[in-house]
Amino acid sequence: MNAWNEGHAGPHIEYPVNGAPIRFNEAIVTGRDALTAAGLVPASEHQLILVRGGRTHLIGTDDKLDLRAEVGGQLRGFPSDRSFGFTVNEIGEVWGTGDMDVDELLSIWPAPEGHYWVLERADEPDTILCPGGIVCFEPGGVEHIVSRPHHGPDKVLVTVITTAGTFPAEGANRYRSSEIIADILAMAAKKLDISDSASWIVTVHNRDINPTHSLEQAGLSGEIDLEWGLREGGGGDA
Repeated sequence: MNAWNEGHAGPHIEYPVNGAPIRFNEAIVTGRDALTAAGLVPASEHQLILVRGGRTHLIGTDDKLDLRAEVGGQLRGFPSDRSFGFTVNEIGEVWGTGDMDVDELLSIWPAPEGHYWVLERADEPDTILCPGGIVCFEPGGVEHIVSRPHHGPDKVLVTVITTAGTFPAEGANRYRSSEIIADILAMAAKKLDISDSASWIVTVHNRDINPTHSLEQAGLSGEIDLEWGLREGGGGDA
């Protein structure tokens, strides 16, 4: 919520920082002013991002910001010593920490109708960003996010859920229906550092799945979770 008031206490403006309305006595503030007013001190140990109109901008501690000109936006402050750059449909964006909740990403950049946001990586299946996931911008992580049409009937969105973690963390990978389930599990094991899964089983909605089958042979389509682990929760090392 933004408000510019004239009153007994003098003019002030409220502008959201990390979701909370913060009161400023001046409309033009520095990044340091904004961080300090929100209790994010010392300001030099934080990153400040302006989010408005589907764009993100890094605000330095000495940069000036006219809050009246940024009505409808918000500020996000992070305890971090660096910012992270990436692209959304080839437009450069920035974030203040190495991880970003997919829910927040989708609130800033809603996917175009009939499309997913997809992470495209060399030699890996497309990863679809799904609510509840986490995007990592750390070295070797995401750099480019692109929109792609919803998958056809020959594609399946798969998330592998284990006691060692979820693969992929961002949401779901998109595979052809001919993909062998064991190959998907092998990718998950490598990513999640699972060392001993010989006694693990795979289920979907409490139905046992034969990992030697393809997704199609197992009767799996659309969006599915492969629950992979011990039947009764004992044995095996991750």
